[in-house]
Amino acid sequence: MSSKKDIFGQALYDYWHHNDSQDMTTWTQLTEAEPLPVAYLFRSFDLMPLPEQIALKSAKGKILDVGAGSGAHSLCLQKMGKEVTALEISEISCRLMRERGVQKVIQADFFAYSGQKFDTILFLMNGIGIVEKAIYAGKLFNKLKELLLPDGQALIHSSDLKYLYKTTAGYQMPQEGYYGDVKFFVQYKGEIQSFDWTYIDEQTLETFAYQHGFAAEKIAESEYGDFLMKITFL
Repeated sequence: MSSKKDIFGQALYDYWHHNDSQDMTTWTQLTEAEPLPVAYLFRSFDLMPLPEQIALKSAKGKILDVGAGSGAHSLCLQKMGKEVTALEISEISCRLMRERGVQKVIQADFFAYSGQKFDTILFLMNGIGIVEKAIYAGKLFNKLKELLLPDGQALIHSSDLKYLYKTTAGYQMPQEGYYGDVKFFVQYKGEIQSFDWTYIDEQTLETFAYQHGFAAEKIAESEYGDFLMKITFL
C-alpha cells in the first residue's frame, strides 16, 4: 500500500473494542464514493454472499485464509471443525484476530511468506486484487506452486468490471492497460489511503492459470456478477 497507515486495521479495532460504528468510505477512479460499514467485515456465515459460503464449505484439509482481516472467514471455518491458518499483513488485524479466538494467525505478506504447504488457499472478497495489477497475476500462480499440495486447490473470488464501461454506444474500453485495474481509495476518520487493486474477469483468469500450469473452474457466481474460481494443478 502507498501509506504506512493501517486504516482497515484501525477501523476493525475501533469497532470491536470501542463499539465505534463509524463507516469507512471507499471509491475508485471508476466508481463514486460509498460507505463501507465496518460491521459488515464481522459478518456471520448466514450474512455472507453465496460465493463466500460455497468457498468455506468447499475448503478442505489444511487451509490458508489470505488477507484474513477481522478473522470472519477463519472463525467460520473453525466452527466447522476445519484446520485454518489466518494470514494477514496488518499487525493490528492479527492482534484482533487472536483476541477474537482465531487459533493460528501469521502476520506476513502472502508473496513473502514461506512455510508449510496447504490443501486449500482462500482469496476471498475480490482476493485476486492482491496482485495489484492484472499483468502481475503470474506471481500469484508461481506462489501457489510453492504453497499448494499436489492435490490442493486455490479458491479465488473476483469480479468483471466490464459493466462500468457500458455506454449508449456500446462498451468504451480503455486504450491502455487492463480494464479491471483500479486505484482504490479508503477514507476513515479523515485519513485516506490508496493502493492499486485489480478485478480480473473469468476468461482472463483462466488464461493466466493455464499459462502457469493450472486449471480454472468457476464454481459460483452471484447476482452481482462476481464469481468464485477453483484453481487446481493441470
